[in-house]
Amino acid sequence: MPARTPGTTEHHLTGRHFVTATDTYYGPFEVDGVKLRPVFDPVLRTFAVQLWKDGEPAGIHGLTKPYQYADEAVEEINDYLAKEGIRRLTLPEMVRLYGALLRDKNPNGADFQIFLMQIRDAQKK
Repeated sequence: MPARTPGTTEHHLTGRHFVTATDTYYGPFEVDGVKLRPVFDPVLRTFAVQLWKDGEPAGIHGLTKPYQYADEAVEEINDYLAKEGIRRLTLPEMVRLYGALLRDKNPNGADFQIFLMQIRDAQKK
């Protein structure tokens, strides 16, 4: 089993790792000293991820290529991070980022609530 990512609980279920946590877990988090902040623009209806270094904005994943769906932003985050000289996200971190993007869109919305139900169902197996 891969090493545990700090701040997460991982369960090995049918060959997959699931992050298990409450909905408050899904928000901005740090990776190697860089804070990743999920963003949903309600006017443009697009997702992005802001990078913050030393308390200052350092880049936006999704600025030049808007993402209409959270999974698109997550699927391409590692390429963006590599260009910025930041390590790739682990699978649990990618799940956390996906949840954070959905939560930023609407913490009471169907997308985020379904996501939480899927995480909880995976815990039970």
